[in-house]
Amino acid sequence: MSSQGTGTNISRQEASDLLQKLIAESIQVQAMFVGRGGVTTAVRGTVSCPQDGLVLVSERRSPTDASLCFGLKDVSVFKYGDNRAFPGSSGITGTPQLSSALCFVYPDGAQVVLFEIEVRP
Repeated sequence: MSSQGTGTNISRQEASDLLQKLIAESIQVQAMFVGRGGVTTAVRGTVSCPQDGLVLVSERRSPTDASLCFGLKDVSVFKYGDNRAFPGSSGITGTPQLSSALCFVYPDGAQVVLFEIEVRP
């Protein structure tokens, strides 16, 4: 299973506050899911909460857009890191500038990470 990274452990309330900021400001994110057996997926979009306790990441331009939906109830560890936790991630031409990461770690080691995409002027 992958590492939990170099981010700082945060409380459930701090994670909730950061999620609310992503939602309220319609911040673009790159959502990554890493699960058992090396199952990995990535989805780009904005964050919403269609139901209490569920988080949805999707571009929401059409009903057929790719999306990632995950629950928060079973999360065992919440982590946060800014761009110091992943230096050099945006040094490659054509890749997004990442400014922060909010990570949700489940008891089985599965992780969902929301990378905040920084808008370039």
